[in-house]
Amino acid sequence: MRRCLLLLILIFSEFAFAQNESQNSSDEYERVYVEAGFVQPIGELSGKFDLSPSFGFWFRNKLNREDFVDFGFNFFVPKNPVNVNFKYRDSIVQYKSSHFAINIGTRFAKVIPLSRQKADFNLEWNSGIGLALNFYNAPKELEFGEREHTKEVLTTFYLSQGIKINYRNTGLQCHYQWSPYNLFNDQVEKNFGSQSLMFGIVYRQ
Repeated sequence: MRRCLLLLILIFSEFAFAQNESQNSSDEYERVYVEAGFVQPIGELSGKFDLSPSFGFWFRNKLNREDFVDFGFNFFVPKNPVNVNFKYRDSIVQYKSSHFAINIGTRFAKVIPLSRQKADFNLEWNSGIGLALNFYNAPKELEFGEREHTKEVLTTFYLSQGIKINYRNTGLQCHYQWSPYNLFNDQVEKNFGSQSLMFGIVYRQ
C-alpha cells in the first residue's frame, strides 16, 4: 500500500511539473508557501492529543489561469499525547508518542479573485491527498528479540479539504483532514480516530 501511494504521488508530480514547464514563463505567481498554525484533533482522535503546533512548506506549480497544484508537507508536534494501545504478540501494550507526525502529499488549488482592482486579494479552494505518518516508541521495559522493532509508524493516506484567504503575501487558512490510521494497521486500537482541523497563517513568496 505504501509503495502504491508513493508511486501515484511521483507519477502525478511528474505530470504537474510537465504542465508547469508548458506555461508561459512570463506568468508571475507566488510559488513558495510557508505555513504555521495548529492542528485540532476532533472526534475519537481528540482523545489522543491536544491542540498542537503545526508547520508546513509547499511549492506551487501552475496548471492554467486559475488552477494550481502544490507539493510539500505539514508536520506537527502532538501536545500532551496519550499512550496508545498496540497488539504485541498475545498481549496489548501501550506505546508512547515520539512527539512527531507528518503529512506528505499534493493538493489542488482553485484561485477565486475577490477584487477586480487588486489581483493579490483572492480566495483558494484546496483539495489534498497524500501520506500521513504518526510515530510511536515501544516502552523501554518491553523485551524485544533481535529482529523485532521498537518503533511503530502509523502509515495511511489522507484526504483534505479547505480554504485560504490571501492578501498580498499573507493569508489565513483552515483545512479539514481525514486520516484513517487504523485502516491499514490491525495492531492499533480500533477507535484511534481519523479527523482533524488544521488552521493558521500563510506566508507566500
